[in-house]
Amino acid sequence: MGTLGNGLPDLPPEWGEVVIPDDPAELAEEAERVRDELRAEARAARRAAWRARWRRRLHLPEHIDDPDQPSLVLPLIVLGVAVVITLLSLLLIAWPGLTKSTPESPQPGPPVRPAVSAPASSPPSTSPTGTTVPPSEHFPGP
Repeated sequence: MGTLGNGLPDLPPEWGEVVIPDDPAELAEEAERVRDELRAEARAARRAAWRARWRRRLHLPEHIDDPDQPSLVLPLIVLGVAVVITLLSLLLIAWPGLTKSTPESPQPGPPVRPAVSAPASSPPSTSPTGTTVPPSEHFPGP
């Protein structure tokens, strides 16, 4: 690289020919692309710094797949899910009105007749027509 007549060094040859337009508005699209790239890089750097800060706070390794430093992420996730499920089940059981309530009065069914039996020592009697009557018909029901 040589120097120009004004004492400044030449541009590197891998840059090629650099053309500077007379109107700066011609560079607006390229400037917007460069700004977007810089924003994306800054966002990625902030995200990486945030992750590194939380990894240090939780004493987690830099890489999850590091066999020398096992990670606590999976056990913490399992524990968190178990706590949430337990709290939801307790809420469903204890909160009135969340579950379907039972009816206040039982549904009417067929009438129940008490069973009446004859003494075991009496033989079955016969009706006037000559047929045997079971002992349950000797005593009228309620």
